Order: sequence, then C-alpha cells, then structure tokens
Amino acid sequence: MVVRVGLIGTGTVAQMMHLPILNDLTGMYQITAVSDVSPSVLKAISEKYHAKAYTSPFDLCKAEDVDAVFVLSPDQYHAEYAKAAIEAGKHVFVEKPVCLCPQELEELIELQKSHPNQICMVGYMRRFATGFLKCQELLAADDRPIEYMRFRDIILEGDYFMDQARQPILAQNDIPAEAIEESGKRRYDQLCQALGADCTEQQRITYTMLAGLGCHTLSAVRELVGYVPEVKSVAVDGEHVIIVFQFKGFLGVYEIVNDQDIVQFDAAIEIYQHSRRMKIKHETPYLRYQPHTFEVVESTKTDSQTITYGPDYHDSFENELRYYHDCIESGKQPKTTFEDAMEDIKMFQDICSKI
Repeated sequence: MVVRVGLIGTGTVAQMMHLPILNDLTGMYQITAVSDVSPSVLKAISEKYHAKAYTSPFDLCKAEDVDAVFVLSPDQYHAEYAKAAIEAGKHVFVEKPVCLCPQELEELIELQKSHPNQICMVGYMRRFATGFLKCQELLAADDRPIEYMRFRDIILEGDYFMDQARQPILAQNDIPAEAIEESGKRRYDQLCQALGADCTEQQRITYTMLAGLGCHTLSAVRELVGYVPEVKSVAVDGEHVIIVFQFKGFLGVYEIVNDQDIVQFDAAIEIYQHSRRMKIKHETPYLRYQPHTFEVVESTKTDSQTITYGPDYHDSFENELRYYHDCIESGKQPKTTFEDAMEDIKMFQDICSKI
C-alpha cells in the first residue's frame, strides 16, 4: 500500500528528515503535494520531489491525490491545518507539539471522534528509538521497582550540525513581512491562552521550551512509567529549567538547557533500580544515521557488568514513519494520539503554574 502524502510546511525539519525519508520509503509513501509560505522554497521543493505546489494549505488538504497530510508548519498553525485535513477525510501526521493550547487540542480530539477511520498521529520520534523500545521491554520483563530517575536535554541547537551537513537547507528568506507578524502574534496569543492573560515572560519562555524540546523526553518518560508524575518543584533562570517530579514511590529530576554553544547533545533518560541502571542516550537528529547505544549496568556487592546494546544505526524518524504506515495499512490507532499529547500540555501548564 502506497500512501500519497501532502506536506504543509517545508522548513528545516521537513527538508532534513521527513522529505528525504518519505522519498526513500518508496514502497510505503509517495510525495504528491507540498505547501509553504515561502514562494522560493515551495518552488524548489516541489520541483525536487516532483510534487504539486500549493500556496494554500487548505487546497492541499482537499487534493484528491493526497491520502495523508503531514502538518510540519510552525506550532501555532498545527491545529488549524490538522482540522482542515481531518474534515477533508485525510489521515493526519502532526509534528510535536500538536498544539500550543489545550483548547485547540480539545477541539481536535472531539473532531477525530467523528472520523474514527482516519489515523491521526503526533510525531514524538524519540518514542520509536531502538534504545527506548529495548528499555521498555526490559522494564516490562523485570519487577524491580524504580528508585530514581534523571532525564535531561542539555543541547546545542541544530545550526552547528546543519551548517556541516551534506545537504544545505533552503532558507525561507522571502516570507512576506505581514505573514511573519501575524505568525508571531498568533503564537503569543496561544501561549497566553494556555497560561492565562496575566502570564509572565518567564512562564512563556519555559512553556515554549517544554513544548518544543521537552515534550520529547517528558512524553517518553510518561510512556515508560505509564502515568503522569506530580510536579513537586520548579527552578528557572531564563532558558535553564530544573524540575523535580514525584513519581509513585520515587523522585525524578529533569534538566533542560537550550542556549549553550558547546558542541554536545546530552539528551538522556536514566533509570535506577538499586542493582540496575539503564540509560537511553539520544543523539542530535540533525545528523542522520549516527550510532545509538542503550546501556544497562547490573551490579551486586561483589561484581558489576555493563551491557551495551548497539551500536544501532536505525533512524528514529524512519522508525516512526514506518510505524505510521503500518497504522494506516492496518487501521489501528497509534500510541502517540491527540489524547496522549494532551497529557503533555496539562503537565506544561502545571509546571509553569509553579514558576
């Protein structure tokens, strides 16, 4: 079964990940339509992938040769485009965060209920990483209780890596000024809607970091433990955030730092079970096919051993898109649903309320 795909938004993530992977998975997907607010990028991408160019994303949603719509636009437009795609009878893949405010997400959840045969999935690609899946498997097979968790995203953003990538990114330098202004206002309004009209600048900064980067790790932790932990305390200083969570019977600490120029991508989840520690390590997504490893340390009072799974060269984005195709083909709903994403939004609100 070949799923014909239309992409709304052809920026960095689309150019580096979704477009080339979809193009590689020739037996699963065919790129038939693209839409972007940048005229030059839209033209270049449509020509490169032999897809029809749409200046209107709503027209793309109605196209007869589109089975699934990938919403890869800026966050503040996700809900509007996903709604249009669902109403047009399409399957929908939305990059995280699915929405910035819970009100819009509630509308999407209710809308999908009236379209049960359409597969709607949120792009939490780290939850499809091989190391994550192995960790999940080992947790399910062992009844040792978790005693502590620490997880973090202390990273260098993508520009350093992208500037050295083999494939240059087409810059969206010709977006109309009024579109940029409208986009910024829409984003600000949605953040205020999520946090309250009297929210502070620090709350907006923190919420944006959680929705953009933090949701990868926090949603993965939710899936590993099977529930949403209580937010015990929050310490913030600009783009440095430390959160203490109360899990069932143990504490967990999350660090997110997103403004450093050190060349590193320290994104990890560590689980302590008294005699076992498991560590999921993620590499930057901006360089594909890097080796990933998953480490397990088993110890007694007299001995210790380390088991390293990998290196594994599977791309988490590719794993995710293979999974999505399987969902469409089989008719099963994915694990990363709109309802699942709502748990993150509620958590972000709770975290920011404690700032």
